[in-house]
Amino acid sequence: MLRRNMDVKLAPERYQENRDQFDVVVTFEERVMEQVVEDMAQRQQVTLEPVLVVNLDVKDSHEEAANAAPQALKLCQMLEQGGEWEDCVDGVVAAFQAETNRRLTYTVCYY
Repeated sequence: MLRRNMDVKLAPERYQENRDQFDVVVTFEERVMEQVVEDMAQRQQVTLEPVLVVNLDVKDSHEEAANAAPQALKLCQMLEQGGEWEDCVDGVVAAFQAETNRRLTYTVCYY
């Protein structure tokens, strides 16, 4: 997995060091989601633009990552197709969970 990661990105990345604004942040481990939410709570809210933080728990293995990758893509596509995520998130999450049998955790933070 490390070798694959080396091909995907130049160096390890930390969300806390990124100051870009996103509409949706997807994490793959509950602990990481908690860190993102904690970081967002500690930032000074300037624009009050909402960001959806979604966690799709994935075990750290090749097999689980291979299974979860298309599901994560599907989730993003469903959110995109729904228009403004604020209007469709509950329905998208319910449909995704029914279709994949994977439980999502999500919350809203603000920039």
